[in-house]
Amino acid sequence: MDHADDARQQADDGVHRAPDRWSFIVALLAGIAGILSLTAGKSSALVGVFISVTTVPAAGNIAVAIPLAHWGEVGASLRQLGVNLAGMIIAGILTLLVQRLLWARFGMRIASAP
Repeated sequence: MDHADDARQQADDGVHRAPDRWSFIVALLAGIAGILSLTAGKSSALVGVFISVTTVPAAGNIAVAIPLAHWGEVGASLRQLGVNLAGMIIAGILTLLVQRLLWARFGMRIASAP
């Protein structure tokens, strides 16, 4: 096997891996950070970073793989994107439910203006 075949094999190995638990955990963190940012009325760069980390690589790979007709990569990236979006949606819904329960129990405290 020459160097080009070895590099191609390494690239193929990285692309076709199934999403793992860490993909889902990062997506959950992104969803929690996004909802907390929205409900607190405070935006931060970290929220954008979490959401970008969970969506941009898979979406970008899809955009490159389709014109090249690399359908295996398209499928793997769609699975990854699906896991990431599902994790963010699940975390967002659960975060809103927890906030609703806490606000109902303890009351929403709004800081007074100085």
